[in-house]
Amino acid sequence: MKKRLFHRGYIVENSTGLTSDWKTTINGQIVKGMINNIKKSVDWWCETKAFMPPERFDTHRQTMKSSLIAHSEQYKGIVLRNDNGKNNEWYALVRGQLVKGDLVSIKKYLDKAITF
Repeated sequence: MKKRLFHRGYIVENSTGLTSDWKTTINGQIVKGMINNIKKSVDWWCETKAFMPPERFDTHRQTMKSSLIAHSEQYKGIVLRNDNGKNNEWYALVRGQLVKGDLVSIKKYLDKAITF
């Protein structure tokens, strides 16, 4: 069954039913890929008149996803967070103050600063 979408003046169609098999024609070039990447490619063309293949958007998302690995840990009732996966970029809110550094240093600070 053929599916068709209309996105910013372009007909995007899927003839096989697979999620990665969408195609359209941008500036005389047939582009194929996932629907989100096809839409981004059409948007890019409409806004800048520069052709950007859908594969470029897919690799950008994968690198962003791999670089954003968030970790969190609870220590003495306080949540320690690391948003990007680097060892020395942990942070926590302690009594309304932001404490930043590596995990070991923050734990040592909490041992000294917090007495229950």
